[in-house]
Amino acid sequence: MKTISRYIFVLMMLSFGSSVYAQDYYDDEEYYDSEETVATPQKSTYTAPTYEAVDYETGKIESNLPTSGPKEDLEPIEFLNPRADDIFWQKVVYRMIDLREKINFPLYYPEDASDGRESLFAFIFNLMQDGKISGYEYDDAREVFCDATKVSFKDILKKYEILYSIEVDPVTNDTIYHVAESDIPNREVMKFYLKEVWYFDKHSSIFTVKTLAICPILSQETETGLMKYPLFWVPFDMLRPYFAQQEVLLSEKNNGMRLSLDDLFIKRRYGSYIYKTSNVQNRNFLEYCTTSEEAKKEQDLVKTTLLNFEQDLWEY
Repeated sequence: MKTISRYIFVLMMLSFGSSVYAQDYYDDEEYYDSEETVATPQKSTYTAPTYEAVDYETGKIESNLPTSGPKEDLEPIEFLNPRADDIFWQKVVYRMIDLREKINFPLYYPEDASDGRESLFAFIFNLMQDGKISGYEYDDAREVFCDATKVSFKDILKKYEILYSIEVDPVTNDTIYHVAESDIPNREVMKFYLKEVWYFDKHSSIFTVKTLAICPILSQETETGLMKYPLFWVPFDMLRPYFAQQEVLLSEKNNGMRLSLDDLFIKRRYGSYIYKTSNVQNRNFLEYCTTSEEAKKEQDLVKTTLLNFEQDLWEY
């Protein structure tokens, strides 16, 4: 029993001595200066981006949280234009976009520009006013985009009696026609024509669609009733660089869910109906369909033709 007690006493003394030695070693300054020690954690230099409510350069005070980053440098998604020899099959389709449909509300609202957004027509109108895009004459029979068919912004203002003011550029002495935001007739543009082409590219083996042009339709009350005036065609590729930098609000439940106008059209997140296709006599449905039921059957026939052509390309 005494032997066991001695062993226990010796072990306790040895453990106590080891702990004292370890404490003395770690308290030694040379331990901390040693290269073998593990470096102490450094404080992170990362700082989370903060929301600046005031732009000190312009003095502008933000009234909302940012929904995305700067869009000035954004560019549209590039698509390869197929060679003429690679187009195995194509079908030109004309559509009508009615902004009174709920799915198209993002293209009509807001009626007055706010929160970095504006209606589709106001956006196109301002681009044309600034000389960034050109409009081309509307013709029922054909669409020709050249200098001879280019429309003048001044003529559009005078023809449809849109209020404007005249300014003179002090440098070039050019006459500038300026339309106030409240005088842009965006509330009178409730429909758009859209020209697109469905085609099969045998080089890449894809069946896809390309939007070619868009045309706003102005509705005005006259002595004879409500008149509709297709204003001008704008090539869609001319608009895409600017559409890529313009936001649209798609969800009322989530105000941060925003796409660009270019995304909206490329993803085809709008409602439309077909009113014409390319044909020998160049007629739209209403010219040879006597009832709305017949016109609806023609629209369904075009949809079925496009669907069947794509399905018949492949074997399963």
